[in-house]
Amino acid sequence: MSESATHRCVAEAKVIEANETFYLQMAEKYDTYESYLFDPALQQSLEDDVDKIGSHFALLGRAPSCLECGGGTGNLTLKMCKRGWAVTVVDVSEKMLGLLRQKAQARGYSPTLILSPIEQFLDATHEDYDLVAFSSVLHHLYSYASVVERSLKRLRPGGVFYSNYDPLAPKNPFFGRLFDSFDTTVAKALYDPADILPGIGRRLRKLFSRSDPEFIRAIVSAGDLAEFHARIGMDDEKILQILQKNGLSIVQHQRFATGRTNLTRALNQRLRLLESFKIIARRKSHEIRAQVLTRESQ
Repeated sequence: MSESATHRCVAEAKVIEANETFYLQMAEKYDTYESYLFDPALQQSLEDDVDKIGSHFALLGRAPSCLECGGGTGNLTLKMCKRGWAVTVVDVSEKMLGLLRQKAQARGYSPTLILSPIEQFLDATHEDYDLVAFSSVLHHLYSYASVVERSLKRLRPGGVFYSNYDPLAPKNPFFGRLFDSFDTTVAKALYDPADILPGIGRRLRKLFSRSDPEFIRAIVSAGDLAEFHARIGMDDEKILQILQKNGLSIVQHQRFATGRTNLTRALNQRLRLLESFKIIARRKSHEIRAQVLTRESQ
């Protein structure tokens, strides 16, 4: 393994470990802090997406097989289970999967739950799926482009790729950071007031901390690595290029203003300082790809 590849592996392992630690701390309050998990309009938008995805499976004659990468406490999982789909959930957090298991059992659902970093799972599995989905997950990964590419190897002909609730790189980084601080403060005041002062303390420590030379940022808590691309944002055009290169057609690509509360989201609808993106893409059902033939010959 080359020196650069070794460095990537070490850095990726540190980000994975940070996610494990972060969600051990966040799991119990996750469902009441992240507004996309309980806001009625955002929940309806997700239901509409699942219906749109489901329309592509109408002629399957069986329940679609779905891989949710980083399922968390089940925001997307439970909606797929409700429709009778066969769902496999991979997540790095044992505590988050435990909460998902409780919710699923209470509703009579039986998704397959796998405790693993998605990077390791994709490299190890030989299963294929009709749907590969990421819901607010890609920005937690050290190399999201690599994970997207690897996930497509697990997607069947006619299958659907879905990603949502990941941040774009802000057009104006300075004002984007200011708005993000305001947005976070308002959300803390409404949903997690006990963490207002500790949160201010963490931000002050970051201001006066040296930048880590490996990750080019100050690191004072697990969240600084776990939310790896949250502040710098992501390149959705790069993801679109990967999808198209692998034979997928773009069904929907949308950029939308974000905010952790109704107030800040409404304000940002005008300012557009912070945006997230959604992608639905489909692999042509008649396409026989070289990678599929290679797997079948092994």
